[in-house]
Amino acid sequence: SDLKTFNVLETWIDGQMVMQKLHISARTLQTLRSNGTIPYTKIGHKIWYLKRDLERVLRNNYVMFNISERYGEQ
Repeated sequence: SDLKTFNVLETWIDGQMVMQKLHISARTLQTLRSNGTIPYTKIGHKIWYLKRDLERVLRNNYVMFNISERYGEQ
């Protein structure tokens, strides 16, 4: 039971870590929270994010394009 609790807590990261990992500012992170892009949990004055939610947001916004589609054949 203690191991399971530890694993659950390991899946949460704070805003500072999110900003470092995604290379975004505090204002950008606030915008992503405000517009519902990134779900969060607030405990006291601290905001926490689930790693899997961040991974989902990154996956869902992944854009891949073929260079020839964008710029034409070279």
